[in-house]
Amino acid sequence: MAAPSGGVEAAEEAEGLVLGRLEEEALKRRERLKALRQRTLQNKESGEPESKIPREEEEEEPIKHKEIKLRNYDPEDEELKKRKLPPAKPASVEDTVKEQLEAAKPEPIIDEVDLANLAPRKPDW
Repeated sequence: MAAPSGGVEAAEEAEGLVLGRLEEEALKRRERLKALRQRTLQNKESGEPESKIPREEEEEEPIKHKEIKLRNYDPEDEELKKRKLPPAKPASVEDTVKEQLEAAKPEPIIDEVDLANLAPRKPDW
């Protein structure tokens, strides 16, 4: 009751086809990479930019760097000492609390009182 040998050979042939297809894809990928390398080398030699997008606008504008603000760092360099900010003074807490307390006080609202609304309702209502 041995299994027929035809099934094993078919599986090996299928694996061979899969491996053959993978090898072909790998060769195609290698060729594409070689072509890409050659193109980049030619672009570097000819002085052309790598990307096709023109970058004329960026070259015209100078690069703007942010001004350094030295808040917590005490520099040793004289030039950097000129850029150091003076120590910050904390805000007055008393003024802030007074403003909040004044804002929290409710304004008295006086509505006219209508006696009809204050009268008890009739028992047959």
